[in-house]
Amino acid sequence: MIDVVKPTLLLNQEKSINNIKNILQNIKYSKINIRPHFKTHQSLEVGRWFKKLGIQKITVSSVSMAKYFSDEWDDITIAFPINILEIEDVITLQNKININLLIDSLESLKFLEGLDEKFSLFIKVNVGYNRAGIDYDDDEISQIIEHSSKSTKIKINGFLSHFGNTYLSKSGEEIESVFDSSLQKISYLNKKYKDFEVSIGDTPSASLVKSYPKFITEVRPGNFIFYDLDQFKIGSCRLDQVAIRLVCPIVSIYEKRNSLLLYGGSVHFSKDYIIENNKKCYGYVYSGDYWSLDNKVGYIKSLSQEHGVVEIENSKNLKIGDKLSVIPVHSCLTVDKMKEFYVGDKKFKIMS
Repeated sequence: MIDVVKPTLLLNQEKSINNIKNILQNIKYSKINIRPHFKTHQSLEVGRWFKKLGIQKITVSSVSMAKYFSDEWDDITIAFPINILEIEDVITLQNKININLLIDSLESLKFLEGLDEKFSLFIKVNVGYNRAGIDYDDDEISQIIEHSSKSTKIKINGFLSHFGNTYLSKSGEEIESVFDSSLQKISYLNKKYKDFEVSIGDTPSASLVKSYPKFITEVRPGNFIFYDLDQFKIGSCRLDQVAIRLVCPIVSIYEKRNSLLLYGGSVHFSKDYIIENNKKCYGYVYSGDYWSLDNKVGYIKSLSQEHGVVEIENSKNLKIGDKLSVIPVHSCLTVDKMKEFYVGDKKFKIMS
């Protein structure tokens, strides 16, 4: 076991691989492709776990991430509307591997058409999350398709949507309800453009849904590789499926305040939280074996830059210098903050 002296991120390979296998089982009978999103782990090492299970295509969230993974992957979708200021890097990538780009405006399409290169595109479609994309019933979609049909440089592969409002659910039943509502909206486009691919992606629905309509061609979940406290609370996973822990030393114990101080703050966890019993919770805290759920100490009730204050529910004879394991609220941001992790006693860096 590694000697933890400061906040240290641990990943559980066995749990992670089982999480991948569960998603593969869910899509098995629908015969659709999976293009997992790699923004959660940002790691070539973890990416190899997917490849060993036969996965050949991936999703990333930036041009920089595509460049990093292009060392070992040759079919990548950048699931973020194209930033035209990075077009030279995009073109360099296109000359190396297959890259799918996103657009969500006619203006971006015309910019690409004005270049000498050819581009493979998906139209980013909004079906209710309201973060990015053209509304599914907006006439601009037909304008983009009509304009691209006259171009020798542009290929529109289909529609790509993120059912991100599933993350706002409060139960598994609500996740599936949001999924069904989003499907109905994206099917509006499928009825008009039957030959187009339809790519969807979110961890909550991918974790629960076991049957997809035939017009869905691929799914792009990402967080499921590790899960986290937020996914547990909304009903998309069990707590024992969470494959990530941030181990933090106890630096002080305040018995009169029924709290303790961890070396572990917002620079390690981020400041994402859930609401539990009308209080903010930044993570569940455990003592003993790092992967055991038997000895819950309490929860992190506040975070500052380096400090984490834990509300003690069970002291278990704790002392200064003990190391506690924390299930974070948001695994994607925790990995991004920590920049490195351990699998067993082996340390790996994520993309820089």
